[in-house]
Amino acid sequence: MEIVIVGAGPAGCYTAQLLKKYGFEARIIEEHREVGKPVRCAGLVGRQVFENTLLPLSESSIINQINGALVCYRDDSFQIKREGVAYVIDREKFDKNLSQGLEVEYGKKLIEINKEGSGYIIKTEVEDIYADLVIGADGANSRVRKYINFVDNSYANNKKRGNIKCYLGVQYRIKVEEYLLCSKITQVHFREGIPFFIWVIPEGNNIFRVGVISENAREDLLGFLRDFKIKGEIIEKLAGIIPIGLTKYYHKNIALVGDAAVQVKPLTGGGIYYGLKSAELLAECIRDNRLDGYDIRLKKKFGREIKFGLKARKLYEEINEKELKNMFILFKENAGIIERTANFENHSVIFIEILKNPKILRDGRKILSRNIGKLLF
Repeated sequence: MEIVIVGAGPAGCYTAQLLKKYGFEARIIEEHREVGKPVRCAGLVGRQVFENTLLPLSESSIINQINGALVCYRDDSFQIKREGVAYVIDREKFDKNLSQGLEVEYGKKLIEINKEGSGYIIKTEVEDIYADLVIGADGANSRVRKYINFVDNSYANNKKRGNIKCYLGVQYRIKVEEYLLCSKITQVHFREGIPFFIWVIPEGNNIFRVGVISENAREDLLGFLRDFKIKGEIIEKLAGIIPIGLTKYYHKNIALVGDAAVQVKPLTGGGIYYGLKSAELLAECIRDNRLDGYDIRLKKKFGREIKFGLKARKLYEEINEKELKNMFILFKENAGIIERTANFENHSVIFIEILKNPKILRDGRKILSRNIGKLLF
């Protein structure tokens, strides 16, 4: 069977490594000239990425350990302590480690896909490639996903299932002149008009990664740096697209994985863990000759969590200034529950625990004037 993986990011390379373990050879094509560049990720991953994968991942890309977060709104804040909850990684090195031992064909950008018998012809800028199975791991703006949506009109025309919204994320790496902040604690800043949050991630050596996901990301980021008087040398700038929503994962010997499959946490925009775990499911389905079950298995694994995240995201984006302030106070008052139950990869866990408390649920309903219990159903 001729397997072609489009994209040599973490999801694509990890899929190839798993298939190699199961005795399959996959051809990997990548439009860029090397793995890991350009970097389009904040580089903060939960510890599950290194502790809960089928294949051991190299820890040489880890450059700092995170032990909690300082959650901020205006001049108020509260801290959550979780020893070793996450790691700051060198994303370029992380990607390159995943690609070790794989033959990646660089400079081959996918132009279009055409059906050819029981398989497909993948047209690139360099050559045409035949594939019995196409795996789209080509990121947020996946051409493979667009092809699936084009040929499967029943799915593409279903707005409830096929609606994907893309956000712009921008991050600066800054070597600060003077900034008092624990080197093991991230900062999360909530601000009106920003659909996600602003993050400050300590990398080490007085270098911080400061970023935001919003419609006016660069302006919002510069405004934050100015308001909080964060000064220093900007040593790197990066930007990337974060897809949020739902899509179909498989259609007639074409499968999606990673950002191409919108396997992204709707509340934070993080996608590495979901992408790696989805790659494991995909490789197992190929190994067992049950590729048609990939879509079902993925929905069983992550469907509930993603749907919850989408509901919570919609609720958060509709919140007004007064509601945001009062919700922050409510969470601050219950910081102990958050500290005890928070899960870096599964955000619904904390909300389930919070909403089990009748008083918190009642207070939340008063603040939002809506039934927040619907988040769980």
